[in-house]
Amino acid sequence: MSRPGGGRPEVAILLPSFAPLDAIGTHVVELREALAGAGLEARIFADEIKPGVAAEARPATELLNARPREGRFLLYQLSTNFHRYRRLMSRPEPLVVQYHNITPRSQMMGFDHGIATAVAWGRRQLEDLRLRTSLALAVSGYNADELVAAEYSRVAVAPPLIRPLVTPENSRNYDQRVHRLLFVGRLAPNKAQEDLIAALAVYNATFAPAATLTLVGSTSVASYGDYLRALAERLGVGDAVTFASGVSQEELARLYSESHLFVSASRHEGFGFPIIEAMRAGLPVAAYASSAIPETSGRAALLTPNSEPETLATAWHMVLSDPGGRRAMITEGRRRAADFDLEESKEANLRALANLIPIEGVLPAPLYHDRSARSGVEAGA
Repeated sequence: MSRPGGGRPEVAILLPSFAPLDAIGTHVVELREALAGAGLEARIFADEIKPGVAAEARPATELLNARPREGRFLLYQLSTNFHRYRRLMSRPEPLVVQYHNITPRSQMMGFDHGIATAVAWGRRQLEDLRLRTSLALAVSGYNADELVAAEYSRVAVAPPLIRPLVTPENSRNYDQRVHRLLFVGRLAPNKAQEDLIAALAVYNATFAPAATLTLVGSTSVASYGDYLRALAERLGVGDAVTFASGVSQEELARLYSESHLFVSASRHEGFGFPIIEAMRAGLPVAAYASSAIPETSGRAALLTPNSEPETLATAWHMVLSDPGGRRAMITEGRRRAADFDLEESKEANLRALANLIPIEGVLPAPLYHDRSARSGVEAGA
């Protein structure tokens, strides 16, 4: 579709940090391809461009210093503090905010004051950006409720774009005494890896003395990583806990294939990409039912009402000691993962964006929340 003055509509996708193999990085690459496939010009701009993706993005300053252009839409990926957000707010182009969630400051306190301050600023920016946002997208209903609470006027839900991992043939042997437990997510207080380590100590003492836990993820809070290693040693499971950082996609796929159970005690997730990755790989999931996790996992995971070590360990035992129940969980998990088929999710994102951006042949999806429409009805009543 042409814009006034000629040419195709342009979408500038903007994010604070763009990294290879990162969940949001993967999302924006796939979103760019979806927009280009629908006939729009789409480019990625980032404040920080990590090695390995330099060819995929341009510096954010290039966009923020550019002259306004009719027919350009800004699509900002909100997930953390953005140092240049005031310049973003000063741009005249229509702004779409896609919200991936920001961890509450309270969950980062005690380990890194700088990161706690950064997420607090991110939350403040979430509130401020509503004044400039023409349309807000949320990757889950949980996130959409946060946007509604922050008084965003028009909110739509569109799932994250999760690129399928090519997993090797299943190599699990549930009959062996060594149960391999897996969690994927950066080492950070809100992910609550300490609860998994404490539960492993209970599990090994009560159910399976040789169980292991692999924690895959980079260390975003160094002091927290040190705390986790010291905790594992203090609880006597230091040799049973593996910290794996910087794993390749191939290594991650192998871990999903070889592990027996995906476990999570995370206290705050706006979606939870690894849960779907695990289900897609045929790995059952047992998780603490916090934040968006029940919504993401649907009926396919065993969810616990709290993250006490005894509660988690008992849930793990329930899954790993019940072959029939486990097979049913794996089947249901694959069904749930299919709900996030990449091509269908791309179409859902395009339909959500079509509430503001003209995309030829794409009908807008119903909005999750439309305060402006309700206000108009009330005003006319």
